[in-house]
Amino acid sequence: MNIRQIESFIMLANELHYGRAAERLSISQPSLSQQMKLLENKLGVTLFRKAGRRIQLTKAGQVFLQHAYAIQKELDSTILEMKYFQTEQRDQIRLGVSGSHLVMTPFEKFTDAYPDTSLCISEHSTSQTIAKVSDRQLDVGVIYSHSASSDLVTEPLFTDELFAIIPNNFELSEKPEIHLEDLNNMPLILLAKNLLIGDFINKELQKAKVVPNIICELVSHYACLAYSERQLGISLIAGSMLQGESEKVTIKPVEDLNFNKEINLTYRKDLLIDEPLTYLFEEIRKLKFLYTEKTT
Repeated sequence: MNIRQIESFIMLANELHYGRAAERLSISQPSLSQQMKLLENKLGVTLFRKAGRRIQLTKAGQVFLQHAYAIQKELDSTILEMKYFQTEQRDQIRLGVSGSHLVMTPFEKFTDAYPDTSLCISEHSTSQTIAKVSDRQLDVGVIYSHSASSDLVTEPLFTDELFAIIPNNFELSEKPEIHLEDLNNMPLILLAKNLLIGDFINKELQKAKVVPNIICELVSHYACLAYSERQLGISLIAGSMLQGESEKVTIKPVEDLNFNKEINLTYRKDLLIDEPLTYLFEEIRKLKFLYTEKTT
């Protein structure tokens, strides 16, 4: 038995109509029916019986409705009481990211504004971050686009792109436009294929029939950029990583490498949004303006 089943039971008991109750609960009728079956199985009684096109509460249902009202009243009272504690400042926020470069600026500003609240950042793949936010190992995630999850809020921030980082001693750095075919047999420094971007690049190279000469396969945008700046090879990294022009490399878009992945802020729907989290969210949302400035 869970709170959602109690709330659904009360709504159905008031409406006595599966369609209307499901609509008011913003769920499907089969989902509501399944919830009631699970509730009846847990209680070991029948709560509703058919009465023509409508339904009626059984005697057991009528008695349970009084208990359900009492449970709901106690829950509302508990939530009201917990509001007192919302003014207390949390001492830690666990933030998961698909690339630590995405939150460097928010991290710096947050630690200055809230020195007594620890902001713990850990890097994971997008799928790992989603799983860890869902099961409460992380409070917040900054991730690449993914399929929607019913227990998470997903807020778009900006659309990321990929750029070729070309050492200045490579002739390719002088070419006005870069295409995937230009990378054929060139020394490449790429992100590992088990990462979202690395997997995407690998598949796009295969589609373009490019024979990659991968001299380094790394797990960090920073490492890829550093190797290119040492004139060792061409790397392909996210635009969100770039902090401006470099004297050692030329940064160019790859015309036919259409990455365009959305960066999202995600967190659980039941997450308590207190003052430190509100501040962190505001700083993370500013990333869309920082990124726009960098790429225009």
